[in-house]
Amino acid sequence: MKVAFLFVGAAATEGTKDFARGFVRMPRNAVVEVAEISDEMRAAAPTSLDWSAQGATTAVKDQGYCGSCWAFSATEGIESGLFMAGQQIEELSTQQIVACDKTDGGCDGGDLPTAFDYVKGAGGIDSKSDYPDTSSAQGKSGKCKKNKAKHHVAQVTGYKYGIAPCSSGSCSNQDESGLMAAMAKHGPLSVCVNAQSWSPYTGGVYSASCSGGYYDLDHCVQLVGYDSTGSEPYWKVRNSWASTWGEGGYIRLAMGINQCGIADEAMFVTASLSAEDITV
Repeated sequence: MKVAFLFVGAAATEGTKDFARGFVRMPRNAVVEVAEISDEMRAAAPTSLDWSAQGATTAVKDQGYCGSCWAFSATEGIESGLFMAGQQIEELSTQQIVACDKTDGGCDGGDLPTAFDYVKGAGGIDSKSDYPDTSSAQGKSGKCKKNKAKHHVAQVTGYKYGIAPCSSGSCSNQDESGLMAAMAKHGPLSVCVNAQSWSPYTGGVYSASCSGGYYDLDHCVQLVGYDSTGSEPYWKVRNSWASTWGEGGYIRLAMGINQCGIADEAMFVTASLSAEDITV
Protein backbone atom coordinates (compact mmCIF):
# COMPACT_ATOMS: atom_id res chain seq x y z
CA MET A 1 0.00 0.00 0.00
CA LYS A 2 1.25 3.48 -0.81
CA VAL A 3 1.28 5.86 2.14
CA ALA A 4 1.02 9.50 1.10
CA PHE A 5 2.11 12.56 3.02
CA LEU A 6 -0.98 14.69 3.42
CA PHE A 7 0.67 18.08 3.59
CA VAL A 8 3.26 19.92 1.56
CA GLY A 9 6.46 20.14 3.52
CA ALA A 10 9.93 21.00 2.27
CA ALA A 11 8.64 21.94 -1.20
CA ALA A 12 6.72 24.88 0.20
CA THR A 13 8.57 28.17 0.39
CA GLU A 14 8.74 30.16 3.60
CA GLY A 15 5.41 31.79 4.30
CA THR A 16 3.56 29.57 1.82
CA LYS A 17 0.45 27.82 3.10
CA ASP A 18 0.59 24.04 3.36
CA PHE A 19 -2.30 22.30 1.61
CA ALA A 20 -3.82 18.94 2.45
CA ARG A 21 -3.64 16.19 -0.15
CA GLY A 22 -4.44 12.56 0.74
CA PHE A 23 -4.07 10.01 -2.07
CA VAL A 24 -3.45 6.54 -0.63
CA ARG A 25 -3.75 3.45 -2.84
CA MET A 26 -6.16 0.94 -1.41
CA PRO A 27 -6.28 -2.82 -2.04
CA ARG A 28 -8.78 -3.64 -4.78
CA ASN A 29 -10.93 -6.74 -5.03
CA ALA A 30 -11.08 -6.64 -8.82
CA VAL A 31 -9.17 -5.20 -11.75
CA VAL A 32 -10.60 -1.90 -12.97
CA GLU A 33 -11.57 -2.05 -16.65
CA VAL A 34 -9.79 0.18 -19.17
CA ALA A 35 -11.89 1.87 -21.85
CA GLU A 36 -10.98 1.41 -25.50
CA ILE A 37 -9.31 4.28 -27.36
CA SER A 38 -9.90 3.86 -31.08
CA ASP A 39 -8.14 5.56 -33.97
CA GLU A 40 -11.41 7.31 -34.74
CA MET A 41 -11.54 8.74 -31.21
CA ARG A 42 -8.00 10.05 -31.51
CA ALA A 43 -8.79 11.68 -34.85
CA ALA A 44 -12.00 13.23 -33.51
CA ALA A 45 -10.43 14.79 -30.42
CA PRO A 46 -10.32 18.59 -30.79
CA THR A 47 -7.05 20.47 -30.47
CA SER A 48 -8.41 22.29 -27.41
CA LEU A 49 -11.19 21.54 -24.96
CA ASP A 50 -12.47 23.01 -21.70
CA TRP A 51 -15.31 21.14 -20.03
CA SER A 52 -15.36 23.64 -17.14
CA ALA A 53 -16.59 26.30 -19.59
CA GLN A 54 -19.39 24.04 -20.85
CA GLY A 55 -21.25 23.44 -17.60
CA ALA A 56 -19.76 20.00 -16.99
CA THR A 57 -18.33 20.87 -13.58
CA THR A 58 -19.51 22.51 -10.38
CA ALA A 59 -17.69 25.35 -8.60
CA VAL A 60 -14.16 24.81 -7.27
CA LYS A 61 -14.25 23.09 -3.88
CA ASP A 62 -12.04 23.35 -0.79
CA GLN A 63 -10.89 20.24 1.10
CA GLY A 64 -9.40 22.47 3.78
CA TYR A 65 -7.43 20.69 6.49
CA CYS A 66 -8.68 17.21 5.59
CA GLY A 67 -6.64 14.75 3.50
CA SER A 68 -9.74 13.97 1.46
CA CYS A 69 -8.66 14.88 -2.08
CA TRP A 70 -9.68 11.38 -3.18
CA ALA A 71 -13.28 11.96 -2.03
CA PHE A 72 -13.41 15.38 -3.71
CA SER A 73 -12.03 14.00 -6.98
CA ALA A 74 -14.51 11.11 -6.87
CA THR A 75 -17.45 13.39 -6.09
CA GLU A 76 -16.49 15.76 -8.89
CA GLY A 77 -16.30 12.80 -11.26
CA ILE A 78 -19.83 11.73 -10.35
CA GLU A 79 -21.11 15.29 -10.80
CA SER A 80 -19.57 15.44 -14.26
CA GLY A 81 -20.92 11.96 -15.00
CA LEU A 82 -24.43 13.36 -14.56
CA PHE A 83 -23.70 16.10 -17.08
CA MET A 84 -22.28 13.66 -19.60
CA ALA A 85 -25.43 11.54 -19.24
CA GLY A 86 -27.51 14.55 -20.25
CA GLN A 87 -28.94 15.03 -16.78
CA GLN A 88 -28.96 18.01 -14.44
CA ILE A 89 -25.63 18.40 -12.69
CA GLU A 90 -25.94 18.35 -8.90
CA GLU A 91 -23.45 19.48 -6.26
CA LEU A 92 -22.92 16.29 -4.29
CA SER A 93 -21.79 15.48 -0.76
CA THR A 94 -18.08 14.94 -0.24
CA GLN A 95 -18.82 14.59 3.47
CA GLN A 96 -20.85 11.44 2.97
CA ILE A 97 -17.90 9.70 1.30
CA VAL A 98 -15.36 11.03 3.81
CA ALA A 99 -17.38 9.95 6.85
CA CYS A 100 -19.20 6.83 5.65
CA ASP A 101 -16.72 5.04 3.34
CA LYS A 102 -15.01 2.68 5.78
CA THR A 103 -12.71 1.09 3.18
CA ASP A 104 -10.92 4.39 2.69
CA GLY A 105 -9.45 6.51 5.45
CA GLY A 106 -11.45 9.72 5.53
CA CYS A 107 -9.13 12.62 6.31
CA ASP A 108 -6.23 10.16 6.45
CA GLY A 109 -6.46 9.45 2.72
CA GLY A 110 -8.09 7.15 0.20
CA ASP A 111 -8.43 6.06 -3.43
CA LEU A 112 -10.79 6.59 -6.36
CA PRO A 113 -12.00 3.04 -7.21
CA THR A 114 -12.85 2.31 -3.58
CA ALA A 115 -14.70 5.62 -3.30
CA PHE A 116 -16.78 4.77 -6.38
CA ASP A 117 -17.39 1.28 -4.97
CA TYR A 118 -18.64 2.82 -1.73
CA VAL A 119 -21.17 5.01 -3.56
CA LYS A 120 -22.39 2.03 -5.59
CA GLY A 121 -22.71 -0.13 -2.47
CA ALA A 122 -24.48 2.62 -0.51
CA GLY A 123 -27.11 2.96 -3.21
CA GLY A 124 -26.05 6.47 -4.13
CA ILE A 125 -24.78 9.79 -2.86
CA ASP A 126 -26.58 12.67 -1.19
CA SER A 127 -26.58 16.31 -2.25
CA LYS A 128 -24.19 18.72 -0.58
CA SER A 129 -27.12 20.74 0.71
CA ASP A 130 -28.62 17.70 2.47
CA TYR A 131 -25.30 16.41 3.81
CA PRO A 132 -22.95 19.41 4.02
CA ASP A 133 -19.20 19.36 4.47
CA THR A 134 -17.73 19.60 7.97
CA SER A 135 -14.38 17.85 7.57
CA SER A 136 -12.64 20.61 5.61
CA ALA A 137 -12.88 23.09 8.48
CA GLN A 138 -12.21 20.60 11.25
CA GLY A 139 -9.65 18.33 9.61
CA LYS A 140 -11.58 15.37 11.01
CA SER A 141 -13.55 12.73 9.10
CA GLY A 142 -16.57 12.93 11.39
CA LYS A 143 -19.15 10.26 12.15
CA CYS A 144 -21.33 8.85 9.40
CA LYS A 145 -24.84 10.25 9.63
CA LYS A 146 -26.85 7.87 7.49
CA ASN A 147 -30.10 9.70 8.10
CA LYS A 148 -28.62 13.16 7.48
CA ALA A 149 -30.05 13.48 3.99
CA LYS A 150 -33.59 13.08 2.75
CA HIS A 151 -32.48 10.70 0.01
CA HIS A 152 -29.66 9.91 -2.39
CA VAL A 153 -29.80 12.15 -5.44
CA ALA A 154 -27.30 10.37 -7.69
CA GLN A 155 -25.97 6.89 -8.36
CA VAL A 156 -22.75 5.51 -9.82
CA THR A 157 -23.53 3.05 -12.60
CA GLY A 158 -19.93 2.33 -13.57
CA TYR A 159 -16.36 3.59 -13.85
CA LYS A 160 -13.30 2.84 -15.97
CA TYR A 161 -9.81 4.05 -16.65
CA GLY A 162 -9.84 6.39 -19.62
CA ILE A 163 -6.44 5.06 -20.74
CA ALA A 164 -4.25 2.25 -19.45
CA PRO A 165 -2.89 3.28 -16.05
CA CYS A 166 0.77 3.19 -15.09
CA SER A 167 1.48 0.29 -12.74
CA SER A 168 5.13 0.86 -11.78
CA GLY A 169 8.29 2.84 -12.38
CA SER A 170 8.70 6.33 -13.82
CA CYS A 171 5.51 6.25 -15.93
CA SER A 172 7.29 8.19 -18.65
CA ASN A 173 5.48 6.54 -21.58
CA GLN A 174 1.86 7.32 -20.76
CA ASP A 175 -0.55 7.87 -23.67
CA GLU A 176 -1.33 11.61 -23.58
CA SER A 177 -2.90 11.64 -27.05
CA GLY A 178 -5.18 8.87 -25.81
CA LEU A 179 -5.93 11.00 -22.76
CA MET A 180 -7.12 13.79 -25.06
CA ALA A 181 -9.38 11.31 -26.87
CA ALA A 182 -10.74 9.94 -23.59
CA MET A 183 -11.58 13.45 -22.38
CA ALA A 184 -13.30 14.33 -25.63
CA LYS A 185 -15.42 11.18 -25.45
CA HIS A 186 -16.10 10.76 -21.73
CA GLY A 187 -15.79 14.26 -20.26
CA PRO A 188 -13.79 15.43 -17.23
CA LEU A 189 -11.55 12.78 -15.68
CA SER A 190 -10.70 12.07 -12.06
CA VAL A 191 -6.92 11.82 -11.86
CA CYS A 192 -4.24 11.30 -9.22
CA VAL A 193 -1.00 13.25 -9.47
CA ASN A 194 2.16 14.36 -7.71
CA ALA A 195 1.32 17.73 -6.12
CA GLN A 196 4.28 17.95 -3.75
CA SER A 197 5.52 21.16 -5.38
CA TRP A 198 2.20 22.82 -6.21
CA SER A 199 1.72 24.87 -3.06
CA PRO A 200 3.38 28.15 -4.29
CA TYR A 201 1.77 28.01 -7.76
CA THR A 202 0.01 31.23 -8.75
CA GLY A 203 -0.39 30.95 -12.53
CA GLY A 204 1.00 30.09 -15.93
CA VAL A 205 1.85 26.76 -17.51
CA TYR A 206 3.61 24.74 -14.82
CA SER A 207 6.60 23.14 -16.50
CA ALA A 208 8.99 22.73 -13.57
CA SER A 209 10.47 19.31 -12.88
CA CYS A 210 7.68 17.24 -11.35
CA SER A 211 7.98 13.46 -11.27
CA GLY A 212 5.09 11.40 -12.56
CA GLY A 213 6.47 8.18 -11.07
CA TYR A 214 4.09 5.56 -9.73
CA TYR A 215 5.21 6.01 -6.11
CA ASP A 216 5.29 9.82 -6.25
CA LEU A 217 1.55 10.39 -6.60
CA ASP A 218 -0.07 11.95 -3.54
CA HIS A 219 -3.11 13.97 -4.63
CA CYS A 220 -6.34 13.42 -6.60
CA VAL A 221 -7.93 16.20 -8.66
CA GLN A 222 -10.08 16.62 -11.78
CA LEU A 223 -8.75 17.00 -15.32
CA VAL A 224 -11.15 19.33 -17.11
CA GLY A 225 -9.43 20.44 -20.30
CA TYR A 226 -6.41 20.96 -22.49
CA ASP A 227 -5.00 23.18 -25.22
CA SER A 228 -2.47 21.75 -27.66
CA THR A 229 -2.41 24.73 -30.01
CA GLY A 230 -0.14 27.29 -28.35
CA SER A 231 3.59 27.55 -27.82
CA GLU A 232 3.09 26.00 -24.37
CA PRO A 233 0.52 23.18 -24.71
CA TYR A 234 -1.12 22.36 -21.40
CA TRP A 235 -3.59 20.31 -19.41
CA LYS A 236 -6.15 22.25 -17.34
CA VAL A 237 -6.63 20.77 -13.88
CA ARG A 238 -9.22 21.66 -11.27
CA ASN A 239 -7.84 21.45 -7.75
CA SER A 240 -9.65 21.29 -4.39
CA TRP A 241 -7.68 24.00 -2.56
CA ALA A 242 -10.33 26.73 -3.00
CA SER A 243 -10.62 29.35 -5.75
CA THR A 244 -8.04 31.60 -4.07
CA TRP A 245 -5.24 29.17 -5.03
CA GLY A 246 -3.62 29.08 -8.47
CA GLU A 247 -5.65 30.36 -11.41
CA GLY A 248 -9.02 30.60 -9.69
CA GLY A 249 -8.54 27.13 -8.24
CA TYR A 250 -6.99 25.63 -11.40
CA ILE A 251 -3.47 24.77 -12.53
CA ARG A 252 -2.13 24.30 -16.06
CA LEU A 253 0.38 21.47 -16.50
CA ALA A 254 2.70 21.13 -19.48
CA MET A 255 1.59 18.55 -22.06
CA GLY A 256 3.76 15.83 -23.56
CA ILE A 257 5.95 14.96 -20.56
CA ASN A 258 3.40 13.31 -18.26
CA GLN A 259 3.86 16.31 -15.99
CA CYS A 260 3.29 15.36 -12.32
CA GLY A 261 1.81 12.03 -13.48
CA ILE A 262 -1.25 13.62 -15.11
CA ALA A 263 -1.79 10.54 -17.31
CA ASP A 264 -0.96 7.86 -14.70
CA GLU A 265 -4.41 7.15 -13.26
CA ALA A 266 -7.25 8.84 -15.14
CA MET A 267 -10.81 7.63 -14.56
CA PHE A 268 -14.29 8.53 -15.73
CA VAL A 269 -17.61 7.73 -14.08
CA THR A 270 -21.01 6.93 -15.51
CA ALA A 271 -23.76 8.24 -13.26
CA SER A 272 -27.47 8.92 -13.14
CA LEU A 273 -29.90 10.85 -11.00
CA SER A 274 -31.98 8.80 -8.61
CA ALA A 275 -35.42 8.06 -10.06
CA GLU A 276 -37.27 10.50 -7.81
CA ASP A 277 -34.95 13.35 -8.90
CA ILE A 278 -35.54 12.95 -12.62
CA THR A 279 -38.07 15.41 -14.01
CA VAL A 280 -39.66 15.12 -17.43
